Amino acid sequence: MNLGDRLVILRKKRTWTQDDVAKKIGIARTTYAMYEQGRREPDANSLSKLAELFDVSIDYLITGTERSTQYVYEKIPADEREFLDWVKNNLEGTFFYDFSKSPEEQKREMMRGLRLIYEMEKGRKKE
Repeated sequence: MNLGDRLVILRKKRTWTQDDVAKKIGIARTTYAMYEQGRREPDANSLSKLAELFDVSIDYLITGTERSTQYVYEKIPADEREFLDWVKNNLEGTFFYDFSKSPEEQKREMMRGLRLIYEMEKGRKKE
């Protein structure tokens, strides 16, 4: 299975047309159609938009598999790993952080959590 095949599957899962996807990421339908047909490769910006739109990682779009979180974890400096271990032990499974999710999903979850904390603090200051 190649990138084009994965795009077709992801698009059809959502019952979108090629035109729907093209409009959502800001390209021509014919350009998107060529991605699905394997006649053209998306540039980095379009690939990023597609990953976000379909809520998958760029790794998944390109290779069909998610990069393991262990691989990513091993590349993090020791002092940052210590902090992440604390987060995992104290917050995993909460709204704030979930190591089973892709980096894009983690970022969205963290932003939601930070917004919630911000709103709670605003409410506390009013009291």
